[in-house]
Amino acid sequence: MKIEFHDGESVELEFNEAKHQYHMDGEFVPAVTSVLSTTIAKQQFLMPWAVKIGAEWFKDNSEAFSQAEISVEDMVTGIKKAYKRKSAGAIDLGRQVHEWCEQAILWKLGQAEIPSMPSNEEATNSINAFREWVKQNEVEWLAAEQRVYSRTHNYAGTVDAVARVNGEFTVIDFKTSTRIYEEYHLQVAAYAKCVESIYGEPVEGAYILRFDKESGDFEASKSNHIDTDFLTFSGLLVGYRGLTKLRSRGKG
Repeated sequence: MKIEFHDGESVELEFNEAKHQYHMDGEFVPAVTSVLSTTIAKQQFLMPWAVKIGAEWFKDNSEAFSQAEISVEDMVTGIKKAYKRKSAGAIDLGRQVHEWCEQAILWKLGQAEIPSMPSNEEATNSINAFREWVKQNEVEWLAAEQRVYSRTHNYAGTVDAVARVNGEFTVIDFKTSTRIYEEYHLQVAAYAKCVESIYGEPVEGAYILRFDKESGDFEASKSNHIDTDFLTFSGLLVGYRGLTKLRSRGKG
């Protein structure tokens, strides 16, 4: 797709949906999310979570195990794979919510039909949280799922939304995670710098909007420290490229 910048320059950015990879002129372009996931370890959160999910699966199936309806091998396999099934479900939920929000924004922009609500209760709760946030703020949508590219730093990404919120020019990222992680602000700062180059206007706020799938409540975290957060992201981008080269050397 073509990305046009405020100064008249444009670039052709290619996106592989299946691999979630960006390319330009046949050359790989790192994605914002890949930079962060490669350089910031989440083991301190993921390992306890995986153990918790395995323990819950064991509890749910312990009666069947005690009655010999499940073998030891099946029990071990079930515990080991429980977190993968949970993670796949969370990814699918996030996809449903993001797609609904995208279509709703495009509908507001006159570019799509109004979306129907999904049958999944957790997705519906998350969408209702999004709708409640919109009700409580003055929001002028400008774009949804906008591809962005940094001409200066050669990275790319897709920002969930660009909007004026209560009169401020902002970028917004939607989350259905159980909490707002600090590195999310690095993600939106990276998007913000690309959006500034595209629109020719400084981004005044970068939002993380978390939609709770259980309660239907929203959590909004707005950062006004975009420049500081972007400096951190830039350092991680250097680290990402260094790690990529190091791993390539190891394969040679």
